[in-house]
Amino acid sequence: RSSDLKKPVVIAVQGYCFTWGVEILLNTEIRVAATDTQFQMLEVKRGLYPCGGATMRLPREIGWGNSQKVLLTGERFSAEEAYRWGMIQELVEPGEQFNKAMEIADTIAKAAPLGVQGAMAASRFSEDHYHDQPATVKQFMQDLKPVMESEDSKEGVLSFMERREAVFKGR
Repeated sequence: RSSDLKKPVVIAVQGYCFTWGVEILLNTEIRVAATDTQFQMLEVKRGLYPCGGATMRLPREIGWGNSQKVLLTGERFSAEEAYRWGMIQELVEPGEQFNKAMEIADTIAKAAPLGVQGAMAASRFSEDHYHDQPATVKQFMQDLKPVMESEDSKEGVLSFMERREAVFKGR
């Protein structure tokens, strides 16, 4: 995950999602998988180990035990398991994964750009500074002020009061 990215990445997968496919998936914000997707980190079966960040991200995403099972054995795991473990946010019928991903992306695109960017930045900062809550709160408060003073924030409140869809401009 790059802290330089201002837009969230929504990914859709189906079929085989092995090694680098899983690595790419772990670098996105929201993940949609077809029920027939199979996942596998098979590096240990090839004399290697994952080197694209899975050893850092997978334990955070699916828990220590689940991650170690798939990283150390190289066994396949199902879309259902990935969903249950929290690696996948939406599980859909085969062929529907792209539509669902686009639906999520469209919903995000209609949200306030500064709010989306702020939520992403705050989440990333919090994850990077997990053990330093005072620093996280300080950064959060510092970054929140310009967003709250934005035209989009005013539009959001006004649209709520007027019971209408907000029209955000990213300012």
